[in-house]
Amino acid sequence: MSINEEKLLNKIDYRIIEIKNISPSAEVRAIVITNKQPSTEIVNDISTIAKVELVMPFLSTVKVKAKAKDLLTLAEKDYVKFIMLEEVLAKLEEF
Repeated sequence: MSINEEKLLNKIDYRIIEIKNISPSAEVRAIVITNKQPSTEIVNDISTIAKVELVMPFLSTVKVKAKAKDLLTLAEKDYVKFIMLEEVLAKLEEF
């Protein structure tokens, strides 16, 4: 595992990674915690990857709906501190 992969794993809920491994296209609702209050630019950038459902600037959080695999892309952003799973929306594929 590279240093970048390890850094990424520290920024995302392990349950999102497990869901991605089982069913990459599974939709989840997650809370994105940012390093600072999310500006319009940050919210717009997030919206290119995930559907923004709620922005709470005073908590530095953005609630999103996205595919599990897309949240890994979002975790690579510098402004993302942590992504926490809130809810699995789609039934996971059996394996």
